[in-house]
Amino acid sequence: MSHEKLTALEKDILTEVGSICAGNATTALVQMVGKKISLNLPSLDIVNIQELPRYLASYADEVVIGLHMQILGGARGNALLVLPTKDAFKIIDLLLGPADELPSSMTEIGMSSLKEMGNILISAYLSVLTTFTGIPAFPSTVTLTNGAANSLVNLAFAGLHDKVEKDTILIKALFDDKRRNLSGHFFIIFDFMTIREILGKTKKMIKKTDEE
Repeated sequence: MSHEKLTALEKDILTEVGSICAGNATTALVQMVGKKISLNLPSLDIVNIQELPRYLASYADEVVIGLHMQILGGARGNALLVLPTKDAFKIIDLLLGPADELPSSMTEIGMSSLKEMGNILISAYLSVLTTFTGIPAFPSTVTLTNGAANSLVNLAFAGLHDKVEKDTILIKALFDDKRRNLSGHFFIIFDFMTIREILGKTKKMIKKTDEE
């Protein structure tokens, strides 16, 4: 399985499905904060589990906040929202109103608001995936961690390192609000069995539409 390649059409299908799901997550986020914040069009890559930290190379010298969830149900994978610490506090300000918090003194309510945001984002993403493909998918409890980007990724996806299949699908979307210079990355990582099921369901829908 680790040597299996996706065709250009399959990558296009997965990217389009990811885009639709990201659009729903963006809508949920806007409703939550009452401001225009977007998840830009996702990119899609086949990556080796060991190479995941390099996708956060831009954060190499920063302490980041990570919101990690497992994807459960018929779909299997992991979701990780990564935010530079300063941007995490900007989001807390958006969610709770201006405060004097510093990165070294994040309050319980601040952490809870970030977890709730992460839960709403991934739940909105997965709800569209379920509606679109019929594959049940839901997130686990949100885990909030902070530290160096490489350590965070290794911690979040530690269980994947033990699997025989080392290659997986990485769907990446840029999370930003240009007016506030706010940025972050939202990673959805599905295993290949889930990807094949998503492709199978989607191709059947396309074929049915073409026949009508």
